[in-house]
Amino acid sequence: MTIPESRPAAADPTLEALVAEAVALRRSGRLDASKQLFEQAIALDATHPGVLTSYAALLLETGDTQGAIRLGREAVLADPGRMSAHHVLGQSLCRAGHLAEGIRTLRHAVALREDAFEVHVHLGNALIEVHDLAEAERHLNRARELAPQVAAIHVGLGNLYRSQQRPGAALGAYRRAIELDAGVSQAYNNLGNLLSEVGDAEGAVSAFRRALALAPDRASTWSNFLLALNRSDRVGTAELAAEHRAFGLHFGERILPLEPVALRPPTGRRLKVGYVSSDFVSHAVVLFAEPLLAHHDRQRFDIYCFHASKSSDETTERIRALSEHFVPIAGLPDEDVARRIRAEAIDILVDLNGHTSQNRLLLFLLKPAPIQVTWLGYLGTTGISTVDYRLTDAQADPPGLTEALHTESLWRLPDSLFCYQPYDFAPEVGALPAQRNGHVTFACLNNPAKVSWTIGELWGRILAQLPGSRLLLMSSSLVERTEALGRLLAGHGVATERVEHVPKQSTADYLALYNRADIALDTWPYAGGATTCDALWMGVPVVTLAGERSFSRSGASVLFSAGLPELIAEEPDGYVDRALALARDVPRLAALRATLRQRLRASPLTDGARFARSVETAYTAMAAAAFEKQPRER
Repeated sequence: MTIPESRPAAADPTLEALVAEAVALRRSGRLDASKQLFEQAIALDATHPGVLTSYAALLLETGDTQGAIRLGREAVLADPGRMSAHHVLGQSLCRAGHLAEGIRTLRHAVALREDAFEVHVHLGNALIEVHDLAEAERHLNRARELAPQVAAIHVGLGNLYRSQQRPGAALGAYRRAIELDAGVSQAYNNLGNLLSEVGDAEGAVSAFRRALALAPDRASTWSNFLLALNRSDRVGTAELAAEHRAFGLHFGERILPLEPVALRPPTGRRLKVGYVSSDFVSHAVVLFAEPLLAHHDRQRFDIYCFHASKSSDETTERIRALSEHFVPIAGLPDEDVARRIRAEAIDILVDLNGHTSQNRLLLFLLKPAPIQVTWLGYLGTTGISTVDYRLTDAQADPPGLTEALHTESLWRLPDSLFCYQPYDFAPEVGALPAQRNGHVTFACLNNPAKVSWTIGELWGRILAQLPGSRLLLMSSSLVERTEALGRLLAGHGVATERVEHVPKQSTADYLALYNRADIALDTWPYAGGATTCDALWMGVPVVTLAGERSFSRSGASVLFSAGLPELIAEEPDGYVDRALALARDVPRLAALRATLRQRLRASPLTDGARFARSVETAYTAMAAAAFEKQPRER
């Protein structure tokens, strides 16, 4: 839609020609060439509101939100009545995490031009982020009234329905967007995210492939795709490794590392370690990261936390207190963050996200630190050659099994890659349910997105051989998915009434559910980490099926560290046999129930000081090796 200027600028044929060509180049995807022409236009007239607005839109598209905000403010100052200037500024502010100001700016744009459907869409999306869903729905419905055939509006409505826990409506909206315009990559991406969330890994992979075919330079779609691949039981390890390497090669050709920076002599000084994460909020990652941060030796290590999320909460404040330097980076371009890292002379930069939401993996392609490591948030390779190491252990990545799947060198910690910090509000362990119920209750309280048909088949076999047993599951938000799993179990003779699906719970209520369970069954090929630890803390033993990839072996890592290697199966029949043997031995279940929490307290799995020393030993050795390899000045 072309929006007329509120204050027409004096016509300058040269300037108008430059802007017209720059806009055409942007629309054709030639963003670098478009930027060069906008720079020429700015040189001719640095206060022209149309040039400033259009250039800001380009910078927003390329990810330079700070540049877009700067130019957007200048455009508003040059022409306060220009709706499009307020529009691009509002979008940029929201993208940078300044949601309150961004929403105010977008509201002002709507007031200037109520029939601009694009503004209603962006305002609706911003209101979803601040959980004002009723107001978001009003603006998105108004956008649909104004332009019912525009695909982006239906993408926005899909996002709204997803936030309202209406997955069926969200699927319909995304599919309607695709019907209207099969060239909108974000519709496929968001459809893939939703399908992945409800457990349809194959459908998600297919949607992401289509999204990438349309927009191959969208790094977030790549990460969504790679995460979905790890949830699929139809993807082999060779394909998994190849797709991760394809990500690294694709962006490695487009993002060149900075000039190498020499590592200063590591002895006789504190090593500077920077952790980059979007999960320094109430998130399972913090259960494992916080013990390390709390026990770092501050005489030997100077700790930085780079907070990549727009959100903050009480957990964020705890992390802030555990780091000498807490640096918010949400909305900042990778180049600016890299310059800050270089200015601080960070020795070791540690990614805690991998290919999870809001990751900053492209920052690591710039190689701002001499040593770069990935750990914890993603139990697989980043696919990026500039990440030197992945912290793991010998159970998650047995020597000789998974090296070929990684672009990083595997650095195995002596105990586990996990150090668990139990919730201080966890309820006491209750009595063994089997003793009062007269039957065994299995449970899988993992994210239903991790429940593959392969593991469902194994659950069916287990329940079929224990006719009185029950199964407790977290329910998928999509009824069709729950019904499909029910049909799969019914194929093994498991009646519907033997399977209970419970909705998503608060953390305290989720933990209390374990007092209804005798045995936890792990998922596959995407095994549990935090949920496995939670179950053990609540006195519930976990049976896991390890496999040939790191993601399928996280349960094995936890159980081995907790002193329960006998609950680790290396093949499907072993998984079934271990679950049945445990279920038929009620005295053993009772003994485990009474002792598991104390066993965890005494194990390396909850020893934060021990874990911190092992990680610090790794960092020191990495630094020594890197310094030794450096060319010496003559």
